[in-house]
Amino acid sequence: MKIRVEPFGKIKSNLYQKYTLENASGAFVQITDYSGAIVALNVPDKKGKLDNVVLGFPSVRDYANNPGYLGALIGPVGNRINGAAFTFNGKDYAFEANENGTTLLHSGAFGFHTHGWDAVAEADENEAKLILTSEFKEAETLFPGNITACVTYTFNNANELKINYQISSDTPTFVSPTNHTYFNIAGLSAKRIPSIERQKIEIFADHYTTVDEKCIPTGTASVENTPFDLRKPVKIADGHANEETNEQMKIGSGYDHNFVLSGEIDPETGLRLAARVTDQRTGRIMKVYTDMPSVQFYAGNHLNRFNSLEKRYYKPRHGLCLETQAAPDSIHREGEFGFDVAIVEPGKPFSSTTVYAFSAE
Repeated sequence: MKIRVEPFGKIKSNLYQKYTLENASGAFVQITDYSGAIVALNVPDKKGKLDNVVLGFPSVRDYANNPGYLGALIGPVGNRINGAAFTFNGKDYAFEANENGTTLLHSGAFGFHTHGWDAVAEADENEAKLILTSEFKEAETLFPGNITACVTYTFNNANELKINYQISSDTPTFVSPTNHTYFNIAGLSAKRIPSIERQKIEIFADHYTTVDEKCIPTGTASVENTPFDLRKPVKIADGHANEETNEQMKIGSGYDHNFVLSGEIDPETGLRLAARVTDQRTGRIMKVYTDMPSVQFYAGNHLNRFNSLEKRYYKPRHGLCLETQAAPDSIHREGEFGFDVAIVEPGKPFSSTTVYAFSAE
């Protein structure tokens, strides 16, 4: 395995780097130490041709102005908190709402995606790692506790990208970190970016989270006889064909929903298969494994961002996100089915792992 480090630009007076983790076959992932964002991920198709399968930007400055959260680490708490406020351990917490004037999305202005991270890279013959560490003070984030986050990206010779989260706190708090990479496993090298709608998706969940018009959870429902039944392969375009007739699809402008995972956990790895995406033309397959209880499937319905290097726009449904997480707004619905809250206490850190595994056939 090889590691390359190169300058990626400045934000104010701070210089940031881009790290390339390359395996024995030439496949590689690129990550920046600002927001911990995945910049590119090149993996082979069925003919062995490498192509980038994630949406990214050519400079760190683009990640400082990244309203779509492309590639970024998200935390301490991903997704939405209703009312941009909650009560925890008898204390009230309030934030500036950054969505709809009432909602806190992805921890607001001082979340993981807004920070530079200390980085250490290491490699052996089987895998390469980028270890990112940063501290987040309660006075800044406004979440309970002063926390230390360590996120380790590992890329190996099997074309697996593993993300491990370790979060500790000096006082009790709750967390739900995730990664907001937009994937398009058809590959991005063509002049015209193919839509993810031609791809098929499976999500191994018997239930999904219903939402109101502001995408705030209203409860949990069975996927049976709905467009959210993705337990067998469904072409994404076929699911979106229900957008005019299904109220939940209307609200999300397509898929933008949390799925409560129901697959069996592997006793050896502690992970379960959460989702599978396939692209018939290239033969690429992406499998997502996690120990988190849920995954948010977002079909990139509102993408609209210019890539200055490639001189083209990322438009709606050019990429999809599979964000492993606790269900959104769990802090307000703790104890209900499908709404788990991960508590961190001093001496009892949070740990979680998600793997994006790529193959082709």
